[in-house]
Amino acid sequence: MLNKIEKLCRFAFQFSNMDTYFIDNKSNINLEYGLSTSPESLRPYFSMMVEHLNLYDYEFDVLFHSNSYKLNFISAKIHDGKNFLGSVVVGPFLLEEPTIFMIELIVTDNKMAISLKNIMMEYYRTLPLMSTNMANNTAEFLSYLVTTFDSYNFTDSKIGTLSYNIQSENPIPFELIRENTELAMETIEERYRKENQMLNAVESGNIELYNSILTENKTIMNSVPDRVPNDPIRSIKNNGFVLNTLLRKAAEKGGVHPFYLDSLSSKFAVQIEKCSTLNQTAELFKSMMYDYCDAVRKLSLKNYSSAIRKAIEYIRINLNQELSLDSISGALNLSSYELSRKFKKETGKNITEYINNRRINEAIYILENEDISITDVAFIVGFNDVNYFTKVFKKIKGVTPSEYRKKKS
Repeated sequence: MLNKIEKLCRFAFQFSNMDTYFIDNKSNINLEYGLSTSPESLRPYFSMMVEHLNLYDYEFDVLFHSNSYKLNFISAKIHDGKNFLGSVVVGPFLLEEPTIFMIELIVTDNKMAISLKNIMMEYYRTLPLMSTNMANNTAEFLSYLVTTFDSYNFTDSKIGTLSYNIQSENPIPFELIRENTELAMETIEERYRKENQMLNAVESGNIELYNSILTENKTIMNSVPDRVPNDPIRSIKNNGFVLNTLLRKAAEKGGVHPFYLDSLSSKFAVQIEKCSTLNQTAELFKSMMYDYCDAVRKLSLKNYSSAIRKAIEYIRINLNQELSLDSISGALNLSSYELSRKFKKETGKNITEYINNRRINEAIYILENEDISITDVAFIVGFNDVNYFTKVFKKIKGVTPSEYRKKKS
């Protein structure tokens, strides 16, 4: 019986291209097929989401489920005669393109830390995006699978193998072997040199250098030999996983905290596996290298001392909380006097100025991209008083938030 259910779940997984589970009639996950994994920092919020679905208190055989995180699932009940065995569940998936406003509402509504905003956005971009019509088609397919469960014969197809031994009739001249060996060595050395140039560009956050290298070497990833000769897509995906790791390490050497790199790396790992054509992998690899390079440019703390790096990371992670010199120095077990002195020396700003600039930059992004009230913007970026937010905004940008939005629109 479990073998039949396992094959049914594999069919559902291959058709939907979404995480697929079989949850038995006692709410235990017996089978699991998946592509996506939530980042470590989101697991306290997401870890039990599938187990908490209400799968058998309704008269319907197929159910759509949605939650406050705007994540969606489809479940279908499996019966053996009159006995309820459990449900096959696919998801999570999204019914709308994730936007920064959507993520901010989810973070606010579910009382999450604002520091998780970017990680949430990266994770949501890895999730399948489905139209209502496609979701209905998936539900109908699941309905067909479970309603034919009793009568369908899941016998295995007979699969055989034929082997061929093809040998060259003419011996290969030694000189040709030597020439090919020398050429191969030169080609490999050149490829490694170009790869190191690209990693150095990422480590330094030099997007211009990266673009220049990429323009000169458009086929750099395609020049890597197939490790799985009979499956070029699998081979290029495997190369992509290696590239993802190398870029992550380059960005880490460039001063980006692993807190941010983990979500970026996880996102690309899922996207690599989902690629189905060589063109898709080529475009994805370009995006990977650009995003890691951009992360170094925006998030690198390489040039700061250890104490200031810790202080800046603390500010970034707790930006929507109450922040002050005393609270930061206390959390990091540092002298407030020494922290204040070093912070000003290394960043050119005192801590309050730095915090306000970070918050205003977050606010500007929201004002430029989302239609949300000024009061809500102030709250999202960590200001509890909209009047104080307006005062700080005008001091930094020269105009009020309302004037800024009107000017940009």
